[in-house]
Amino acid sequence: MRREPDVNHNPSTAGEPTQGALSALADALAPGARRGVPLARFTAMRVGGPAALLVLVESLDQLADAVEMAREHGLPWRVLGGGCNVLVADRGLEGLVIVNRADAVSVEGQTVRAASGVRMPLLVRRTVDACLAGLTWAAGLPGTVGGAVVGNAGAFDGDMAGSLQSAAVLEANGEIVERPNAWFDFAYRTSRLKRERERERVVLEATFQLEPGDEEVLRNRADEVVAWRRAHHPSHATMGSTFKNPPDGYAGELIEEAGLKGYRIGGAQVSEQHANFLVNTGDAAAGDVLALIRHIQAEVERQFGVQLALEIELLGW
Repeated sequence: MRREPDVNHNPSTAGEPTQGALSALADALAPGARRGVPLARFTAMRVGGPAALLVLVESLDQLADAVEMAREHGLPWRVLGGGCNVLVADRGLEGLVIVNRADAVSVEGQTVRAASGVRMPLLVRRTVDACLAGLTWAAGLPGTVGGAVVGNAGAFDGDMAGSLQSAAVLEANGEIVERPNAWFDFAYRTSRLKRERERERVVLEATFQLEPGDEEVLRNRADEVVAWRRAHHPSHATMGSTFKNPPDGYAGELIEEAGLKGYRIGGAQVSEQHANFLVNTGDAAAGDVLALIRHIQAEVERQFGVQLALEIELLGW
């Protein structure tokens, strides 16, 4: 894994990649790099246009190296984990898209360390198997550890802010720094990393300091959480919760009260099961989803004077 400082490249302000630079990066990443891969297959909503260049990584070394190579070639880059909480434009993304499948988990005593590509349900299962309490709130939570840290994922009175001890972060200069919980400046469904205007850092690995627990109690609680999710959340392709809950209220309730449950634009629909979830009925385009988002925001503001803020992130628009 590269640790030496490198010239910083800002992924959000780079100009349109040249074909020469893309070809050079593809050669450097060979044989796994592919051109023009549709991102719909890598997003939970199953929408999104092609990546100019895509590589799938299976270790933290590969993840760090891919980011550093993109920086060295002067190209924008983006890391995708489970593809939740993002809406990729139909035109796709320029530069390099890195699909993070680094899924190593280690348990030493009460300390658990998980690579950023680990799926949250797997992490919960490993901690329950080890009789460690503190993460059952995340049972069945879609997405990966890295995305959960960046977005301060939470549910059932738990969240990353209350669970994370520290995380290894790849800095813009190529160094890897272990950052304590306080550094992330967590707030409701956000963190220092998510608030940064330019995404220059990457979460590589997260550490959790947990407490001993009874395996049967933990397993039963995890099963209860999963059962609740299945009963209340749609099973269709979805990004997860679309909007943040406003102060003293719930986005889903406002959307339902606005008469929008089941409302549809193209192949995108407000879930009949939970109005804060938008679902792909099978043939949605990203443009349909964004149009539905804007319609919901306009209607809720018109009827209730509430501006719904996005919990998801728009990519490539």
